[in-house]
Amino acid sequence: MACACRFADMDGISVIICAHNSAERIRPTIDALARCRANFPVEIIVVDNNSTDGTAGHAKEAWDACGNDRFAFSIVDEPQAGLAYARRAGVRAASFGIVVFCDDDNWLAEDYLMHAMRIMRDPHVGAAGGCSTPGNPENLPSWFYTFSWGFAVGVPLSRIAQLPDEPEAATSVDALWGAGLVTRRDIIKYLYTLPGFPALSGRKGAELLSGEDLEISACLLGAGFKLLFSESLRFKHDIAPKRLTTHAYAKRLFTNFERGFMVHGQYTKMIQAFENPSRAAFIGCARIVKHLLLGRLNRESPLSLLAALRLPALLTSDQRRIYETVRTLRMLSSQNVSTQVLQNVGSESPA
Repeated sequence: MACACRFADMDGISVIICAHNSAERIRPTIDALARCRANFPVEIIVVDNNSTDGTAGHAKEAWDACGNDRFAFSIVDEPQAGLAYARRAGVRAASFGIVVFCDDDNWLAEDYLMHAMRIMRDPHVGAAGGCSTPGNPENLPSWFYTFSWGFAVGVPLSRIAQLPDEPEAATSVDALWGAGLVTRRDIIKYLYTLPGFPALSGRKGAELLSGEDLEISACLLGAGFKLLFSESLRFKHDIAPKRLTTHAYAKRLFTNFERGFMVHGQYTKMIQAFENPSRAAFIGCARIVKHLLLGRLNRESPLSLLAALRLPALLTSDQRRIYETVRTLRMLSSQNVSTQVLQNVGSESPA
């Protein structure tokens, strides 16, 4: 079970916008945030991630034009390209215990922050996410909804897999996408101190690397937290026209999801191995036999068995890093570590 402790600075929300060459699309994102309601302190942190188009200046100009004196606003520079590095910089700069990752093309609903705070009052919830609609539906090509999940439009895939017979306001899921993700500063900050995290760096400029949101989801589950899908968390996703001119972009996008799905699968197998070693060992043996019979035996095949037997030395180096991350998170969960410890560790530089 996750540490059911009081989280520091729960009286406010830090909204983190990770922006790389976002000058042309960041203004409506900031305008939408400026319209959000909140009866608690809010800060907007724009992380300028190695931009070359004056993103920081455009963001500041857009915020000044909003006339919002209720929220604090700041810009943080992160020269190392990669979404994961930008998120790390934003989390380190955050003042409040709840953070919202708002992509530079996400337009949050006016009640988004109010619902986010309400949901995170439950100390067992590690993260929450919601549903989105396209900001430019009239410009969508006919093939779009075949790939819409990959564009963070609709609901997370795990939500689709367990869609109930009747609508629900909120339900537990096993993964959330990073767009609009609501989570806890201290645990995410702590993750960035672990040598094996992140295994995925996220997008880097024009490179469509992805899956770091799946890794965050897996780590939160590994620490014993719940992931919650809530229909009350709504936003629009303004998809750039150049991403919709051909389905080739979507196919390339989905091809790059494979690495994220693989890493998420490794986390899942290792979490199960720590939770129920006997069952994981049995499943691991069955998987090895199956892969032998099908001629598909590879370095992934014995992962569950080796994790259940606590033999990380026999894993690949990438698998071993994830194993150590899960092991540390399980220790965190079982020892009911206090928030103060998380804060102290989270303030250290990552290895």
